[in-house]
Amino acid sequence: MTVLDTDVKHSPDYIREFVKEPDKNGVAELLIDGNWCGHGEETCRVYDVADKDNYTFEVQLPETEAEELFPKAIKLTSTISGTSFLAYDTRKHPASFYSTSEFAGIKSEFSDKISCRKCGKGNFKVAVGFEVPEDSDSPNDITWFALATECIQCGDKTISFEDETA
Repeated sequence: MTVLDTDVKHSPDYIREFVKEPDKNGVAELLIDGNWCGHGEETCRVYDVADKDNYTFEVQLPETEAEELFPKAIKLTSTISGTSFLAYDTRKHPASFYSTSEFAGIKSEFSDKISCRKCGKGNFKVAVGFEVPEDSDSPNDITWFALATECIQCGDKTISFEDETA
């Protein structure tokens, strides 16, 4: 049984200003049950992503075709304000290989903006999930991450990205 934590104060510090309690009937419904949690930890944290009152974003996933090793990150860009921020950054999670000083100054690389698998459009509502280890001592201490998207055009919902952080 997964324990769901939706308290924004428990979200990773680098994304805290961009998360809200999830609408359990919205895109977050894909993450609420915790079935995506790869390590089977008891607790997961799930949030809707918003830039103030805007819930529509363009999404860029980590570049996976590069020959060099880059810290994994996901960039969201608000379709209203144009504000860009990282919804996931492996450098910020202490259990990640990328959190070491060796990677601190290395910029993440991103793929092209994703498109809906059904209609081909590129604007999404977004929810994020963080699997929390039993011995976690900070909001940034996670073992698994998931990004769920809902196409604004056709309503298709999917888990667009998962990553084993630890």
